[in-house]
Formats: sequence, structure tokens, C-alpha cells
Amino acid sequence: MTTNTYPRQGEVYLVKALRTLGDTKKRPAVVVSINVRNQFKGDVLVIPFTSDLTSGETPTRVLIRCGEGGLESDSLALCDNISAVRKIYLERGPYGAVAPESLARIQQAIQVAIGVF
Repeated sequence: MTTNTYPRQGEVYLVKALRTLGDTKKRPAVVVSINVRNQFKGDVLVIPFTSDLTSGETPTRVLIRCGEGGLESDSLALCDNISAVRKIYLERGPYGAVAPESLARIQQAIQVAIGVF
């Protein structure tokens, strides 16, 4: 059996609150940085999820259905909120991984958020 020794791109973890964003809740987040970076750096790049669907999908917010990546409810990936998080702040997980198609949609939404088309 192989054990992950570092977070992998596409995996979902519970992340401690990010004070810089004014966030006070622990929330699930998907790792979006590439595996070679994740292996050798002390932090990973993540996109947080929210279960508040009131804004709906937008070009920078991607709907991920309940169950995918271990999510307990339908959630929006907040691709306009990319953050570098030290690995020690990945509290639990991985719960699972998002599907390759969903990861591709998240990557496209990040590109929109940073103005790369």
C-alpha cells in the first residue's frame, strides 16, 4: 500500500482559517499546486470551498457536487481566492480528490481570475 508523503494536486483537505482573508472557519480546500512543488516546498497552493451557493457558478467559481473529493455538500470552489498554505495547516485529509474534469475547470477559473485567457 502506498501512502502519500505530501499533498497531491486535486486532493481535498480541511484547512485552518486564513486570517488574511478575514475567514474564521475551517473549510475544505483543493490543492492546485503541482506535485513536484508540493513535494519539496513547505506550503501548497489551495482553492477554498464554500457551501453557500447563493452566488451560483461564475467564471471564477466552480460548482463541485456533493461526494466528489469527499465533500459533504454541493460546494463552490472559490477560484478567485487562491492561497498559499503551510502544510502544517492542512488539518485533515485527504478526504478524496476532485475528478480530472473538475480540476481542469478549476484551473480554467483560476486563469480567468488572474487575467490569463
